[in-house]
Amino acid sequence: MKKKSFNRSPNRSGADMPSSRLFLSANTKRRLRRIILWAIVAAALGSFLFLDSHSLLKRMTWRNEYTEVRQENEKLRADIEQLEKEVSEGLSDEAVEKIAREEYGMHRPDETVYPVVEHTNAKTNTPEDRQDKTTNESPDNASGSQRTAND
Repeated sequence: MKKKSFNRSPNRSGADMPSSRLFLSANTKRRLRRIILWAIVAAALGSFLFLDSHSLLKRMTWRNEYTEVRQENEKLRADIEQLEKEVSEGLSDEAVEKIAREEYGMHRPDETVYPVVEHTNAKTNTPEDRQDKTTNESPDNASGSQRTAND
């Protein structure tokens, strides 16, 4: 009996196969092709969803920003219409007085204005603390908002 050698090159009929070749059935080859195809599709889909410069995630964030900007524009248009209506009607005496008092700090000649200063620190404002602050400040550095009714 003759021994078959797998180390030599195969002939044209394919009877002798070398050992370096894989023997896959037709069913296994189909499965492998499907796996490779699905891997390619998944890679393309993943790049479309996440990696592209116009990916789906970026498009979703852009759409949200677009919606927010449109809503803000609608609010601003409503404000503009309201302000145009107020301007066309003219300013009432009460509106002029309110603006003069709030924005420009004006008051009537017979009025006395007592400014309110809010303290932002959490510790209590004791008389000793107030005296220390007033003695450390020079009159030149005192601002108009810190002056009291005694001035």
